[in-house]
Amino acid sequence: MDKKLKPLFEKLPDNILILVFFSPFTKYKVVNYNYANYVLRQFLAELNIEPITIHGLRHTHASILLYEGVNVSYVSSRLGHGEVETTFNNCIHVIKELEERDQIKPADIFEKMKETCSKLFGVQNN
Repeated sequence: MDKKLKPLFEKLPDNILILVFFSPFTKYKVVNYNYANYVLRQFLAELNIEPITIHGLRHTHASILLYEGVNVSYVSSRLGHGEVETTFNNCIHVIKELEERDQIKPADIFEKMKETCSKLFGVQNN
C-alpha cells in the first residue's frame, strides 16, 4: 500500500477492497460520477478556479500528454481505450493542431542538416 494513501485507508475502516474512491453510503461502495463532480466543483469554487468536470480533467490530461509529444498509442492505453481510434476521435482537435505545428519541422530539420554539411565540408550556404 502506498504510504501517502495509508492515512486515507485508516480513516475508512470499512474499505475492505482498498478503494481510493470509497463511499460507505453507496450500494457498491464507490463514489459515483455525480458525487465526484460535486466534490470537484466545491473544491474549485473554494480556490476560485473555473469549474470543470472529472471527464473534462480526463480530456485535459490526454490533451496535455499529446501536446507534449506523448505517442497517441500510449495515451490511448493510459485512458483505457480499447482502440487507438477512440482516442484519435476524441482528441482530433489536438491532433490537427499538432499536425499544423509539425508542418514546419521538416523545413527546420533540413535547414539544420544543410548548415551542418556546410560546416563539415566547407560548402557555402546560398
